Amino acid sequence: MIRVLMVGSAPTERGGMATVTNLLLRHGSGVAQIRMITTHKEGPAATRLRLWLTGTLQVVKSLRYADVLHAHVSERGSVIRKGVLVWIAKAFRKPVVLHCHGAEFVDWYRGLPGLAKRLIALTFRQADLVAVLGSSWRTTYMDLLGVKRVVNLGNPIELPRTVSAAPGFKIVFLGRFGERKGSADVLSAVAGLSAPVELVMAGDGEVAETKALAARLGVNARIRTWISPEERDVLLSSAHVFVLPSRDEGLPMAMLEAMGHGLVPVVTPVGSIGEVVKDRENGLLVKAGDVGGLTRALQSLLDDPGLRARLAKAARSTVEPYEISRYMQILGRHWERLVTS
Repeated sequence: MIRVLMVGSAPTERGGMATVTNLLLRHGSGVAQIRMITTHKEGPAATRLRLWLTGTLQVVKSLRYADVLHAHVSERGSVIRKGVLVWIAKAFRKPVVLHCHGAEFVDWYRGLPGLAKRLIALTFRQADLVAVLGSSWRTTYMDLLGVKRVVNLGNPIELPRTVSAAPGFKIVFLGRFGERKGSADVLSAVAGLSAPVELVMAGDGEVAETKALAARLGVNARIRTWISPEERDVLLSSAHVFVLPSRDEGLPMAMLEAMGHGLVPVVTPVGSIGEVVKDRENGLLVKAGDVGGLTRALQSLLDDPGLRARLAKAARSTVEPYEISRYMQILGRHWERLVTS
């Protein structure tokens, strides 16, 4: 069986990259022997530096026993940390997969000075395979960095076996509170609906500011800090609409998970979202920052249960190919090709 050395942020961290890492670790045993080495965890700068150094040393010691290095990377410091590991792995003549999750990578990269861009592009070209979250990302990485071996993997999810039709009308927002995810737009849009609805918002970031805005707008929302996967599944199983009016995204795990539970996604066509959600086919698309459009989209679902049911069923069908067992089979074939070639 192929031996995969996986590196990245701690699986206990919050966010989509940690969720994907956890899924690969839990479900990957059927296709590979996976060992995880943590090279980053949120905390004081000295703690982060020490973890990076000790993690890098562990990678050096472990590479001789590995068949492939699989590195999860986002932007900024993550690129530097994984870039060092790419060069180390190539010195050991080991194939490398760079698994890209960073929604802000392109903007960050374009703002760098020329020499930094050339070094990063050269590092990405050393990878034997670059995995991205959508077809548009694939084109962008190939054009921007000159990378030739790029594949669209999307994101994996654990698909619930059944979807229950809960009574009522509940809207859910999951993500970091703040401008990038459009949490304030959610509250403003819900405030404009013709009738009160149940709204649950969970995440981290600007929690206090979000609660204050809800109070000013008179929106009766349950605003919670980050919830566990078990709490998330309970919440999604009782909801009807998932809303995420982001300004910038990759392919949100929360959206895919919500669609798997049969929620209608009301989202913005940024990042790779537009490749998954088609307007009025399996969800509703609104322009980023268009609060009026967001209100109208939510109102249409509130007014038309038939539309809501049709889109919910289509949303569930859309994400079935992202189910983790299928995902692992595809990823396993990529690992096998790298090793055997």
